Amino acid sequence: MKKKALVIFVCMLFIGAVVLPVQGTKKESINQEDRNDFISPNEKDTIPIDLNLDKLNLIPAYESQSRFPPLYEFVKYPTTIMTSYYDYMPGSYASHPIRIQTDNGDGHYLTFFGQESNTANRRQYWAYIDSACNIQDWGLISSYDTRQGYGSIGIHPATGDCIASWHENQDAGLYETALTYDDFDAGETPDAWKYPLTIPAGPDDLEYIWPYIYVGPSPSGDGYVRIYQVANDYTNLPSGNPCEDVRIKYIDVQNANGIDLSGLLNNGNWNTVTVFTSWRDKSCRPTQAFAIDYNNPGKVAFIGYAAWLEGDLGGMPVYEGAFVWESYDYGVTWSPSNLHSDGPGNALYYVENIPEFPGAPDELEVTIAGGHSTALYDSAGNLHYTYLQQYGYSDTGGSYYYPYFMPQAEMVWDGSSFTFHEIPELPGIDPLSGHSVPWDGSNNYTTIGWSTYPSAGTSAVFHENMQKQAVNTENNWLVNVWVDGTYHQLGKDGDPSYLEYENHPLIYISVSIDDGDTWFDPIILTDINSDKFDFSEQITVYPYVCDQIIDLGDDWGQIFMYYMDDTTFGSKVHGTGLDPTGDIVYTSIKIKFKEVTNDPPNKPDISGPTTGVPGTSYKFTFNSVDPDGNDVFYYIKWDDGNVEIWDGPHASGTDVEISHTYNKEGTFTIQAKAKDTYDTESDWGEFTVKMPRTKEINPQFQWLQNFLQSHPNIFPILRLVLQRFTI
Repeated sequence: MKKKALVIFVCMLFIGAVVLPVQGTKKESINQEDRNDFISPNEKDTIPIDLNLDKLNLIPAYESQSRFPPLYEFVKYPTTIMTSYYDYMPGSYASHPIRIQTDNGDGHYLTFFGQESNTANRRQYWAYIDSACNIQDWGLISSYDTRQGYGSIGIHPATGDCIASWHENQDAGLYETALTYDDFDAGETPDAWKYPLTIPAGPDDLEYIWPYIYVGPSPSGDGYVRIYQVANDYTNLPSGNPCEDVRIKYIDVQNANGIDLSGLLNNGNWNTVTVFTSWRDKSCRPTQAFAIDYNNPGKVAFIGYAAWLEGDLGGMPVYEGAFVWESYDYGVTWSPSNLHSDGPGNALYYVENIPEFPGAPDELEVTIAGGHSTALYDSAGNLHYTYLQQYGYSDTGGSYYYPYFMPQAEMVWDGSSFTFHEIPELPGIDPLSGHSVPWDGSNNYTTIGWSTYPSAGTSAVFHENMQKQAVNTENNWLVNVWVDGTYHQLGKDGDPSYLEYENHPLIYISVSIDDGDTWFDPIILTDINSDKFDFSEQITVYPYVCDQIIDLGDDWGQIFMYYMDDTTFGSKVHGTGLDPTGDIVYTSIKIKFKEVTNDPPNKPDISGPTTGVPGTSYKFTFNSVDPDGNDVFYYIKWDDGNVEIWDGPHASGTDVEISHTYNKEGTFTIQAKAKDTYDTESDWGEFTVKMPRTKEINPQFQWLQNFLQSHPNIFPILRLVLQRFTI
């Protein structure tokens, strides 16, 4: 029995023996210790609307094939690093927990937090991956045993040393952060971690946790780099809402091989800047990501969206909705004149209510959902921020959204204005805004850009949504990575084409070759029917990607990733799922950053017996030619309630025999369509077969009848004669 099936079985036995006999026992939700360092959603959340849709006729948006998915290959097949007993956000929230060495060393580091057993402390780990994508070594970063998590890393360029930071709580008081480095340069090998520096809470007893490490240009010149630790405030407002103002710690260090980085481990060497603190007084929450413009030294920024948690209190620091705050002196000063908003109003823009959703106004608001996103500058100095997009409306009763229509998107700040892009473009075009939308005049195209993991007592969309990016500025390449729940939801709704996906959220990757102006339809990396790797036993969630795309030449680019292969569907840490364990899985792929042109396969030719006897198995032949020579798959409707779901792959233009038995009399129209390896589908082919009233064959002719059933296209006259010799 496979690992997950066995675990589920054992967990069910445990629940039956322990939980069920206790009458009236309520299922325990989130462990209080775990709740303590989650980022919290706003107290007043948006309300999902369950539409009365014909869910069996919903079409996944990315099957519209606006731009075909690019070619890709695995460089390193998914490989487990560790099994963790903590199945939630192992790489933190708005982070890039994978960083490559540049000037010294040819590998890359990654960090994650996990538990080695049910009783162990949650700890921060590291791994080092060599140039061939082999896991060279991994382990704990610190030697002391205390609860840790939500770490981040950066690389000192000249030495290749990895700088790591995370938060912890050693004395049951206020949270503090820890920071250390791996002295790779000393022996040209990893695992020489120094004893960590503890950075206390504050100022003003505020708890700045969830630290992120960035390394960028320094005002001291080319021979130096500035290292940033950016942390968000954990302390809630008196209203109970989170605020998440920011503390920046920074230090300038020499960028030379052989340099001693021990100065990082002295609090006195670090400078402190706080940002967004005045927003707390107005109950204005920034959900943001930090970015460095490496092509314009000195330029750094926060980008995201602002929420007025208690409404307009007067003198608000920024409008609701999208904002960017830039600094031009390496993050030391943050002038209000460099704070820009897309407001007034929370909506990014409005679209027409073409589907005529009941109770909704004629125009729907387009807003941002979730906030575990990253930000990167492209080659032209435009700042990209990824997000989950939602459609809905607001009235005196609250704010509402439609959970079947939540695509991936990005906002782009070009230095003077914002633009917004769906990733990739959706099938419909809205006449009001000009944006692509997940509907047109005749169809609704569902897109659910998060894992659809439930979350007990909290906002599932908030906790289970995350988007990550990567960039190659020299080639204008961008990558966006997320977990998609579209197929899962369709399977849960009973669509026969997607039933096998009910417990399988999928990792999607979309790429751009023009700095995000256009996006390819996504690679479904962890499709359980993938012909590149067997993901059928995996539940793939929480993907993280290195921020850089490596140019391999000939339009091929390589990305480095890891994700969690959860043991059961749902995060046990968040009160769902039966098991807290999951594997930390590393992988790397190369992608062809070039547009794919593709024609659909021809309509399948179908042949076989035109008449038959109910209860007897007959062979039918299907043949479709793909103009590009790609392999083909067949989707077959037998017209008796049974279907064959994408049988294949089969070579283009070859006969494919598939047997089927009709168990009742009647006339049946077999329908079949073909798709190629890019999921481009043909038109439907049809073939009619009749099953007349069942007659028993004279026994002395039974052998001949069996022969003819096995060879339906020969001796047609003899078959007609045989049908007369019935009892």
